[in-house]
Amino acid sequence: MSARPTLSRWGRSPYETDAAIAAETARLSAHVDVLPMHEDAEIIVVTSKDPIGTAELARMPSARLVLTTTSGFDHLDLPALAARGVRAARSPMARRDAVVDAALGLILAGLRGFGPLDAAAREGVWARRALPGLGMRTLRASRVGIVGLGVIGRRMATVLQALGAEVWGHDPAGVPPGVEAAPLATLLARCDAVTLHCRLERGSRGLIGPAELAACRPELVLVNTARGDVLDARAAVSHLAAGGLHFLGLDVFPTEPWPELDRTVGLPGYRALPHAAGYHDGLSAAVADELVAAVEAHVAGQPLPHRLV
Repeated sequence: MSARPTLSRWGRSPYETDAAIAAETARLSAHVDVLPMHEDAEIIVVTSKDPIGTAELARMPSARLVLTTTSGFDHLDLPALAARGVRAARSPMARRDAVVDAALGLILAGLRGFGPLDAAAREGVWARRALPGLGMRTLRASRVGIVGLGVIGRRMATVLQALGAEVWGHDPAGVPPGVEAAPLATLLARCDAVTLHCRLERGSRGLIGPAELAACRPELVLVNTARGDVLDARAAVSHLAAGGLHFLGLDVFPTEPWPELDRTVGLPGYRALPHAAGYHDGLSAAVADELVAAVEAHVAGQPLPHRLV
């Protein structure tokens, strides 16, 4: 092994071009020796498509640190990493603001009735007379619930508060100042909009299913930019079609690509994105920023930013 720490990527995302990887490698090379992809190294970099568990650890005996380029980390077996003495950290800041922007856009699309108005315009209809029947609400007059108040959820709360919304939150770890803590059922029954930003773990898998959807107020705008398995997407779409929701905005799905996209074409009050909420033109550079910061901390023996184990 080289006298310097070594690093190897075990995956790359579709948006990461050869030029972006080359620029990242140049920055990392100031601190470590960068090995070809999929080689054993002290530092392993993965994406959400690269699970790391007992089997993978057996192929990386030199590993001391696993860095995921993502905010979510359900692809990492944290107990297995801890048992091997391998640390892990994530990269939540690279996508934080983009996810907040996307979730806010979906909330506004639902509250302001953009879907029906756009559909009417595409058919050549000047729908101004229909406005009183669209249930159009302002953000300032709305109560918005946030499920999951981590890095992204807290930023969402700050933005919503700045725009004048009344913000409620649900998180077993607690909520920040200025956010009204409430059970999930209360958010679904009393908020104008609910946006999901929780991590995927045992307690959040299937968090909102048919029973929870049945308790939603029909005026609810429901948005999921967290993880697909947090929400029963099929049940949510059916509930929307039956009039149980005002609007449903989904960026993540239990299976991706989602095989049922064609079943929802033209469904009023529904917007679907292809797991795009976290993307922005500066994403590759932002991911590199977080990787370099983590590598610098590791090499210097300092606390890891956004450490998981």
